[in-house]
Amino acid sequence: MKRKEAAALGLVTYQVKNPCKRGHDSVRYTKGGGCVECVSFLRGITISRRNRSLQNNVLSNAAREAGKTTYVPENKCKYGHLLRYVESNNCVECDKFQIKKHKISQKFSRIKKVYSLNKNQYLSLVKTQNSCCKICGDFKENNFSLHIDHCHETNRVRALLCSKCNQGIGLLNHSPDLLRKAAEYCEK
Repeated sequence: MKRKEAAALGLVTYQVKNPCKRGHDSVRYTKGGGCVECVSFLRGITISRRNRSLQNNVLSNAAREAGKTTYVPENKCKYGHLLRYVESNNCVECDKFQIKKHKISQKFSRIKKVYSLNKNQYLSLVKTQNSCCKICGDFKENNFSLHIDHCHETNRVRALLCSKCNQGIGLLNHSPDLLRKAAEYCEK
């Protein structure tokens, strides 16, 4: 019997010849066409998640009443962390990771928009300069602390600089004459 025929007869389930994608040879629901065994299994998962959520709510409420911002649930998150925020029930470690990941994504998005460099081009520049400032040679362990120096007239990227060198050039209006005068002044 086909699904439409079963629905026309008002049946809740109907028998099929082919197994479902998980290999069950059971009957299917007329309404959604889902395998009865698969649906009952998924409902069991939903119920256990709901019970876990209720347990976490009790712990979360107790922590909230005690004036805490975090609590330790009975079960770990899917990555094995325990500490959760009271208000959102989000994992503290996973949240920190997501925030860091988002900041990196925003950084590369800005680099692409402003300097027309994609992630690989930027990382290639970092590798070429050995994670060092092009002027002073200061090594930066964090690749994102290097600034992109570019010509303001042509918008062409020149190199990666530390914040001090980049600001120094910027404060002297990118003028080679002013930079030479500054160097002569410092040498006196």
